Formats: sequence, structure tokens, C-alpha cells
Amino acid sequence: MIKSTLRQRIRRVRRSKTCGMLVYCVFVLLSLPALARSTNGSLYAIQTPNNGMPALTTPGGSFDAMIASKGELQLSAGDRLIPLTAQWEDAPGEYALAHCRIPADIPPGTYALQWKNADLSDINVRSVFVYAAFPEYYSIAHVSDTHLGKRASTEATNTAVIQAVNASGAVLAAVTGDLTESGDDAQFRDFLRVLDTCTLPTFVCPGNHDRQPGKYEQFFGPTCYMFGFGRDGYISFDTKDFSAAGDLGPQDGLLETYRRALKPSRWVVGLTHRYEAMQGMRSQLTLFSDDPLDCLLFGHWHRENTAEQRTVPWGTTPITVVPAAVNGKYRIIDVTEKGLLPRPFSEVQQAPEPK
Repeated sequence: MIKSTLRQRIRRVRRSKTCGMLVYCVFVLLSLPALARSTNGSLYAIQTPNNGMPALTTPGGSFDAMIASKGELQLSAGDRLIPLTAQWEDAPGEYALAHCRIPADIPPGTYALQWKNADLSDINVRSVFVYAAFPEYYSIAHVSDTHLGKRASTEATNTAVIQAVNASGAVLAAVTGDLTESGDDAQFRDFLRVLDTCTLPTFVCPGNHDRQPGKYEQFFGPTCYMFGFGRDGYISFDTKDFSAAGDLGPQDGLLETYRRALKPSRWVVGLTHRYEAMQGMRSQLTLFSDDPLDCLLFGHWHRENTAEQRTVPWGTTPITVVPAAVNGKYRIIDVTEKGLLPRPFSEVQQAPEPK
């Protein structure tokens, strides 16, 4: 509904700038950039990259953006504005795909992506991260089961977890599902507020508690995607419901496509909310048999995995489960020449319940 309304407003701007209804629409839209999203916190014109699926690049590099309509694009950091050169093509769902080139002299750092079409505009904060160069060896932070809305102290506890992640030396953070307690708009907004305290690029996926139909997609876009970091590849996929992990769905084809695309990578890491032995067999063949992932990271269990649960039941892919962030837990994982080496999970003090 929001995307359809946006496209209608864009067409109205193109037809006329004097219509009274248009003036009202422009007034509403011009108030949105301060929110960086729509009025209920969901994505607006810019679908990707966003703060749950950012772009990672280097000076002179490039990234792709999926947007409701063609327009002017630029990066912003503080008062600095950096125009982008984009090549546009049509994409499914009446979207426009922009292939964006990063200037060679851009300073490394964290940037917001801004879009403008006539009098309409949008901005996604923490959506583009520029590195001077990707490190050969590095650490990632694994956070899961934040459960925003579970209890009054949840936001404070999760914010403390993110502050610890910021100080950990990790270069990116994976947040693997159950972002909210019941998947409503207010809880997703609470999660966004916590997420944006992270100074690292944050990659999220949905969990079973984020199960309201289409709600996760409204706030973060695709439930299955891939990205690269230097020599390594990552695949984030959806196991929030068993039906989503079943055979012959669109995700199965995406997993096959992504696994082939990342075949030249040093390590390929899977990010998801849960792993179950009864997960759809086609996806398990793709990820754990035909060309096995080098590691699978997930949450859901709210506990450490046992010694008997260190690999998938059929195959060699190591699995690492992180206990719940709602209980103050997170894990740092070192990416080395020998593979991904998880450290023991870390813990911050849980915030007390307000009296």
C-alpha cells in the first residue's frame, strides 16, 4: 500500500505542481526525511540498501539500490553531500534498480543514502559503509533474539549489548531474528532505535516472533539476500516459519543462485534465525550437501549449542548458536585463514525492570 501510494504521488508530481492535493502530498512527503522512513517507520522510496541490509564498498567501488522510482542520488555524512553517478534499469515490482558508482576520493566512513525525485525525497541512514580496504582477517558480532517489546527493560538491555558490540573490535554485526516480541509496528520501531546505536554495518533476518505477514519486509525488505565482505560471502535466509523453509518456494531458487555466485569466496557463511532437521530438503541439499556452507550462525534456542550440536546432522557445516540478546548475551566470531572460530559468548548485565 505504501509503495503503491508513493508511485501514485510521484506520477502526480510529474503531471502537475499546482494541484491542491499535490501540495498536500508534497507537504507530507517532505516531512519524511527526518524519520528516514515512512510515518510508521517502514521503508519508503528507498528499499535497499537500508540499515538492516547495508551496502559495503570501497572508494571507487559500486553498489546497487532498489528504489520506487528513478531520481537523483547522493550520500550524506553530517554536512557533507556526495553526488552519485547511477545507471538505472527497470526492476520487478515497478521498482527501479540503480547501479551506483562511489567516487574514488570519498573518505571511508558511514553514509546515508538520499534520493530525490522532483519535490519528493527519502533517506536511509546507516545504509552505505565505505572501507579504505577490506581486512584479510577480522571479527564479526553475532546477536540474536532481541525480542523488543518482551518486557520494559528489553530496550535498555539490548542497547547495552550493542554498546559492547561497538567496543568489541568487530567489523560487522549479524542480528539473526526474533527482533521483536510480536512483530507490530511499535516494536519494529523500538528495534530500529536500538539497531541505530550500532556503529557497525548491521545485517538482519526475521524470526518466528516477527511473523506478522509481510511486516518484516515492510521494515527491512528481502528476507533472503547475499553480500560480500572482502574474500568472504554471506547468505542471509528466512526460517522464521517452517513453510518459509519448505521445498519449491522462491527462496530455494535464490539459495541456489547465491551459493553459485559465492562459490569463489574463501568462506561462505549462512545467517538465519533457526535450524531444524526437518527444514526443507532442497534448501538443505543446496546449503549443506551440494556445496556446503563453511559455517551456519543462528539463534532461536536461547542457549549455547551442545557438543553434539556442532554440525548439521547430515554434512560437515559447523553450526554456532548464540544465546539471546534479550538476556544480555552476544558472541564474537573470528574470521581466520582456518575458518570461523567462535569465542565463548559474552554477557552484559541485564537492565533492571523499572519500578
